Amino acid sequence: MTMNTISDWVHIENRLPMPEHSVLVGKLTEDNTMLTGVGRLILTNDHNGAGWLCTEDGNFRAITARPYWMPLMEEKIVLPTNLTDDKLSDLLLLYLNKLSCFEDKFKALAAAMMQAGNGLYPIDFYISGVVTRSLSLIFGFDTLIKSKNYLSAAHLVRTLLDNYLRLSALWLVTEPHKIATQVWEGTPINKIADRDGKKMTDSYLRDKAAETYPWITNVYNETSGFIHFSNKHIMNATVPHKNKKMTMVTYFGKFDHEVTNESRIEATACMIEICNCICHAIFGWVDTKRLEKMQ
Repeated sequence: MTMNTISDWVHIENRLPMPEHSVLVGKLTEDNTMLTGVGRLILTNDHNGAGWLCTEDGNFRAITARPYWMPLMEEKIVLPTNLTDDKLSDLLLLYLNKLSCFEDKFKALAAAMMQAGNGLYPIDFYISGVVTRSLSLIFGFDTLIKSKNYLSAAHLVRTLLDNYLRLSALWLVTEPHKIATQVWEGTPINKIADRDGKKMTDSYLRDKAAETYPWITNVYNETSGFIHFSNKHIMNATVPHKNKKMTMVTYFGKFDHEVTNESRIEATACMIEICNCICHAIFGWVDTKRLEKMQ
């Protein structure tokens, strides 16, 4: 699998990741492409040795066998406050590139998931649907933002969040494989109860996810305004005149109107954070399958 350029990777001679943190590991092939996998750094008890837990049978691999690594999750984005909108344009492209990296990260996770453990389970197919939908949403968001179609792109943030919320539902029940099968057969998730007997509605999943990620509540509420027709759409079309008092200007068109790069970056940052949540959850399942193989 090819991912980014060699400059995006960290060599083990320069720095090692924090132990137990999920990472992509890789080695360069003869044709100069990066062969990747998903794993984490394991240290020996005396800290004199280290290896990657990255093979699908749960065995360790020497770090020299995969000398390159990259964090699976992106760092939190902090928007600079002293840049002009023109300067933010370059920053937007940088963050869109970070978002596009999740295509290869999701594919690496999916490959590891399907190969790990003692076989395939209903959860594997459930997560496959989450991954495929996520890839489509990332591509759609990137395309729409670059096409100056913020209104269409913004509602995809809420849709990607829906992906994570419904993935997180698997961790709220006592029989996740049964739930995965029920959803596959057509049962709506909001008709299914969690281990506490609570129906897993969108708002319930939001509140449960917010216990771990408090920012989810605000993102859920704000982006829901783009799903349903709301004041966000009216305010995008009609704004006060810049030079004339008591005058409104109404715009009709398919491209952005009065949308700043700051707003585009904020939406992109939300997409990245949601992708981080999805990666973290899927990696946990991959790890579970690998450890199962070791037992």
